[in-house]
Amino acid sequence: MFYSKLREYSFRAHYVKQIYLYARAIAKSSNRNSGRKPVLRRLTARLDKYDYRLNFENRMLILKVHEGREVKLKLLVSSVRVREIKEWSNYELAVSITGSRVYVSLYFRKTVMLRKHRTVMTVDVNFDNITLAVFKPDGEMIRLKRFKTPLRRMLTHRI
Repeated sequence: MFYSKLREYSFRAHYVKQIYLYARAIAKSSNRNSGRKPVLRRLTARLDKYDYRLNFENRMLILKVHEGREVKLKLLVSSVRVREIKEWSNYELAVSITGSRVYVSLYFRKTVMLRKHRTVMTVDVNFDNITLAVFKPDGEMIRLKRFKTPLRRMLTHRI
């Protein structure tokens, strides 16, 4: 309904799509909250990978903005991290405005090969102790260890 109006303001088609999805999510959340008036607590925009470019060699992020203009941002990341994430699949970017600060978050995907596990460890936190148990895949317990904690006594004194 607002596509042509937003395009008149020189928003790119991808931005219009993201604006629509964000507005729709806020409206749905408002309906779930007994129909109360929706409130924007922080301005956030999610951008498709068509709206920006990553240049890992120069550690730059190039954002495409209004009317064909671009903004270049320096990535604050170590060279070790760049080598690591260079192989991953980048799929989205989020820009958030909080007060006078602007935050940019990059999201990546990586396929991880699962290994067959040899043991399973469980942790149980209780008022009196923390219990650790290690099991084989067939269910046989290998080890059980309990560590006493003063949590019950601390809560009793607090009350």
